[in-house]
Amino acid sequence: MSGYRIAIVGATGLVGQTILEVLQEYRVPVSELVALAREGGGRSVIFGGRSIPVEPLDGMDWSRVDVAFFAAGNPVSEAYAPKATEAGVTVIDKSSRFRMVPDVPLVVPEVNGATIGDARLIASPNCSTIQLVIALAPLARQFGLERIIVSTYQAVSGTGREAVTELEDETRHQIRGEALNPVVYPVPIAHNVLPFCDSFGDGDYTGEEWKLMRETSKILGEELALSATAVRVPVYVGHAESVYIETREPWSMDAVRAALGKGPSVRIVDDPARGLVPTPRDAAGQDDVLVGRIRKDPHHPRGLHLFVVADNLRRGAATNAIDIMRMLAARWSVEEAAVR
Repeated sequence: MSGYRIAIVGATGLVGQTILEVLQEYRVPVSELVALAREGGGRSVIFGGRSIPVEPLDGMDWSRVDVAFFAAGNPVSEAYAPKATEAGVTVIDKSSRFRMVPDVPLVVPEVNGATIGDARLIASPNCSTIQLVIALAPLARQFGLERIIVSTYQAVSGTGREAVTELEDETRHQIRGEALNPVVYPVPIAHNVLPFCDSFGDGDYTGEEWKLMRETSKILGEELALSATAVRVPVYVGHAESVYIETREPWSMDAVRAALGKGPSVRIVDDPARGLVPTPRDAAGQDDVLVGRIRKDPHHPRGLHLFVVADNLRRGAATNAIDIMRMLAARWSVEEAAVR
């Protein structure tokens, strides 16, 4: 195949724009690109040096494409993803709509790519879940996981472009001593920390926290004792997570570092003597999951602490979705060669 016919639903959003960038950076062969949004509205996106008009979703002829990336939220995915799959399109969905549906694979290729099977609809996990499972998977395989406690520090870009603008505006107003009038968040995010992401639900855990807890168990293939607290911080790009783990099997620090060092997409950034630790600035614009602050808990013989950081728009969204497609493309190439 000379190239894939690809649609991006939500092409003008932060994740859609990042998908466009990563497709070009990874040199994914694209013979046709269709940019879609709820309304075309005369907008366009740039791909391969060309201006691509944004088309409205309604009336889309799905037979025009082979693969569709959905990055436009739950209502859009619920309404249009089934139409695409019925037309034979492989859908890679970034919304949370289908993640916990039993027969829909929830995939991080480095961790559980084999679960894709013959699925036409593949869910890509929450951004904070992706970086967490990439860090946990090598430890789970070698030592087992008994208990996990996660506290996240999540960038405003995880909420969307409007939240980024709100942080910029509030920061300017704060410096000038002007009144802050938050719209996206219930209280100002500039110079502040919000101890919640998403709305509150069962047990006073937020939707973001339940995503972390439920998605991690589905991806790692076991019911984990995992608790989470999700926090929004005034950072533009890059989610950070403080992770406490109690393993089933004993370990040494050398063994932990060796396991993490072999983990796909993991980069250890941990030199306390030099003050070297992972930060959102380090993670921005690249695809590794940075792991540091690796230390033994002083009160539990198998207790381990980590600090995990990744670019939420790239590694936590666009790159994972594109890696799913690349995994499928490798399979399609083998099948096409076998037919010949």
